[in-house]
Amino acid sequence: MAQLRTVSMVFAIIASVVAIAAGFILFFLFEPPFLASIFLASALIAIGCFVLAGIAAYFGP
Repeated sequence: MAQLRTVSMVFAIIASVVAIAAGFILFFLFEPPFLASIFLASALIAIGCFVLAGIAAYFGP
């Protein structure tokens, strides 16, 4: 179970980094910043959820 939790956290971190990179690319290379702000907001929400899940996993049994 711990290995599954670790692999899930690694994939979650990779997905967050990709989402942030996509948001910055959209924000600086394309005109509509609204779409980029959606990507960036989604990435920040995902990172917050992953941090909370990591804390819960650390203090869990």
